[in-house]
Amino acid sequence: MRRRFAAGVVVLLASACGTPTTPPPPPPPDPGPATAPIIRAISVPTSRVEAGQDVAITATVDDAETPLTQLAYQWSASAGTITGSGTVATWTMPRGITAGVNVTITLTVVDTYNALVNNQIVQRQFTVVGTSSAFRVHDSEAETKELARKFLIDLFGNSSISPEDCLVDFTTVGRCARGRQLELEDIVENRKKVVINSARIRSQSVTIFSPQEAVVVSFAEFVDTVIATGASGHALGDFTLTAVYDRDRWWLCESTFLPSQGYGGFYELYTHRNRGRVPKR
Repeated sequence: MRRRFAAGVVVLLASACGTPTTPPPPPPPDPGPATAPIIRAISVPTSRVEAGQDVAITATVDDAETPLTQLAYQWSASAGTITGSGTVATWTMPRGITAGVNVTITLTVVDTYNALVNNQIVQRQFTVVGTSSAFRVHDSEAETKELARKFLIDLFGNSSISPEDCLVDFTTVGRCARGRQLELEDIVENRKKVVINSARIRSQSVTIFSPQEAVVVSFAEFVDTVIATGASGHALGDFTLTAVYDRDRWWLCESTFLPSQGYGGFYELYTHRNRGRVPKR
């Protein structure tokens, strides 16, 4: 029997709110677990480096999920400059440093990954930092020049400084012990005879014979007063100072003096320097 409905009666098949129901979207796929990268090593020089040289720095990095090329690398150095955008960088120290420095290299690796948070994919980061062992850097030419200048001008060239205090940069290692003793004796005699009024270096040259030996020749000029007579004195010539490398720095060893022609009249200054004690080259 056919069912009949009264006129004006409408049957609606709808939800309680009166609108069609839309099923919720499926949750995004879980990107899975993520692990931080590992900086296993940063290779740096194992022997001392001279300023002005480019040095290759290499890092060994592992990551279980992310290709190494997709990681971000940030290099820095405690001294000098370093550039690089991957696991290999180039470090250098500008020339001109007058004392050795220890340098460490730092690498920061950033890994950006996806994580599922409250059914939403969000980006997170791992940041891992590694630091190298220290390596020693010198500018041997600049350092030995500065040692010679400091000795001749700031120390010996200032008569108010005691002979012993003039030798703070002379070492007593090996044959240098004798050179230091002769230097002390000569300065003692000089202080008895003259007062140095001014001192200056006109030019300097350096020869590096090996990583452990160097010679600095300073063309220097001294103006002084002879204590006994009050007369003015003038000395001009080449001061040759040998230098040796020991205990992570350069030291002075011994010296000779060769006066320019017509100068050095009062120069009983360093009597041993005119006895053929020119350093072997």
